[in-house]
Amino acid sequence: MPPSRFLRRPLTALLAAVAALTCAIAPAAAADPGPTSAAAAELPRLRSLYVTMPDGVRIAVDVWLPAGTTPGRRLPTVLETERYWRSREHPGGPENDPRAGKAGRWNDRGYAYVVTDLRGTGASFGTLEAELGTALINDSGSLGDWIAAQPWSNGRVGTTGVSYGGDTAMLALGLRNHHITAAAPNSYDFDPYEDLIRPGGLLIEPRVAVYGMLLRILDRTGGTTCATSDETRRLCDEYGLTGTAPKPVDGPDGPALRDAARAEHAGNANLVDFARAGAHRDYANGPQSWEVTGVAPRSRAIQAGGVPVLTDAGWLDAGTPNGVLSQFTGLSNTQESWIGPWNHGQGYLADPFLPSRPLTGAERQQIGERTVAFFDRYVKHGERPDGERLVHYYTLNEGTWRTTDRWPVAGTRNRRLYLADGNTLSRQLPAPVPGRPDTDPLTLDPTAGTGPLDRWNTNLSGDPVSYPDRAAVDRDLLSYTSPPVQQDTRVTGLGRVTLDVTGVSGASDGALHVYLEDVAPDGRVTYITEGQLALADRAVASRWSNPDWRRLRTPRTYAATDAAPFPQGTPQRVTLDLQPTSVLFKTGDRIRLTVAAANPDSFELRPADGKAAYTIGHGTVRPSYVDLPVVG
Repeated sequence: MPPSRFLRRPLTALLAAVAALTCAIAPAAAADPGPTSAAAAELPRLRSLYVTMPDGVRIAVDVWLPAGTTPGRRLPTVLETERYWRSREHPGGPENDPRAGKAGRWNDRGYAYVVTDLRGTGASFGTLEAELGTALINDSGSLGDWIAAQPWSNGRVGTTGVSYGGDTAMLALGLRNHHITAAAPNSYDFDPYEDLIRPGGLLIEPRVAVYGMLLRILDRTGGTTCATSDETRRLCDEYGLTGTAPKPVDGPDGPALRDAARAEHAGNANLVDFARAGAHRDYANGPQSWEVTGVAPRSRAIQAGGVPVLTDAGWLDAGTPNGVLSQFTGLSNTQESWIGPWNHGQGYLADPFLPSRPLTGAERQQIGERTVAFFDRYVKHGERPDGERLVHYYTLNEGTWRTTDRWPVAGTRNRRLYLADGNTLSRQLPAPVPGRPDTDPLTLDPTAGTGPLDRWNTNLSGDPVSYPDRAAVDRDLLSYTSPPVQQDTRVTGLGRVTLDVTGVSGASDGALHVYLEDVAPDGRVTYITEGQLALADRAVASRWSNPDWRRLRTPRTYAATDAAPFPQGTPQRVTLDLQPTSVLFKTGDRIRLTVAAANPDSFELRPADGKAAYTIGHGTVRPSYVDLPVVG
């Protein structure tokens, strides 16, 4: 597959961001045609080598130095640890290194750029006992020590990366390695359980199944290759893997060492098996657990280290905005976060009120320059963190950026809208209507989803986020719509939906999905945000048990010990958190809440046979409502 196709439909969101932010693939550094006295003193522009970890595992590392670097020069370093191969070899193909463009940009700004294959991946040795596991994260500290010991290093390292690489960049701060002086995780998962794999306790089964197969191909887990089946051949063609291999380290033994390393990857832990088995947050299977993968368990160590953090995320990028706000409320570190109208990795505009499009070069450069300026302060110049904590956020349907040092933002007040008779939303608790039922039927529809380009797809693919007009889908679901708003209304923060729910059939292992939408005067229905919940996980915990990083959300443990089948025939109060947003409902628009029992495009069906029915209460006796954080 040609490189242009590879960059247009990348293997992962990280590579989508690399392609977007570098804009073009630069050729690999040419060999020096012949030594002169000046050239002979220069350090190599690029070296690929193995670095041995304390436990003996060898990690494949590419070191890019600015052209003309001479002995004695001390450089700040940018470190990325890569899950999806640090670089690719295309036998018989072009010699371009897809990392050269990004490395060149960092080198031009006076940084050494170091990118590695994580243990158990690419050309690195080792076997992954767990995704985002302890041994894998510990390697970042050892790499920081190795970098600081190099004669070209100033002793300071900034960790960065997109998606999985952003996760590892942030998790490395828990090691309290004194050489790591700043982190810039992009589109990362603060809590992989709630923010990505099991939001509301529900598995994103259709999305993670494809991702899991791609990892098996990359790692050759169980002998899986592009040629294993029609499915693997299709995926390899679609994602540009056909005919590629991880780049070996330098030297005549490089290819043989790469092949020996890949043989150790065949026993890597199976992400999909773990995701399916780990239905509850307290699940653990040896070294695999949700506790290991998240930032929250490392919060104390990260805060004690005091390393400043710069974060970029998109409102419609899975649950990453939830993670940004978890970081803001749960970590006292100096931090600056940007939540914008972007897909995963900031390759595409993702404001549902505007057509999706690739970001312009100027837009991508602006995002990249923030990271450079941040690293200039804390990695190049070694400034002390100033304690400032800011969130910059974009408001959908308005196109305006604002900055806050608190969340909820100043001036936030709760607006409650009640589900009412006639499928309406009312500011007032509605009075009962004689002769009318105070419930509405809801039947699971296994076809009414959010489409192929929703927020849960982009995190695993790097694809744009695009929601079609939802008017037709809503007709098959249960919707409640307000009168037209009388003035522009800005909703910023985390909404909450409380429903009176009675299971009629198939409810014991059921689920609910809710969507906040805008209905324009012309009838177009625009998706804004959503929430979901496995009904077995409906239990609400004590507010005092909610950790700081979850304080904006309904106290809930998602622990197996707190799960219980949903009863049938007995009304239950069920609370669902909406993913955070900032949106403007313009004068004349109407606010809509839509309730569903499934989203087949992104989530597992609960129950598995796709057959369930409920009633949703409304009115004075059995009120259901949505609480929205209105600002101003």
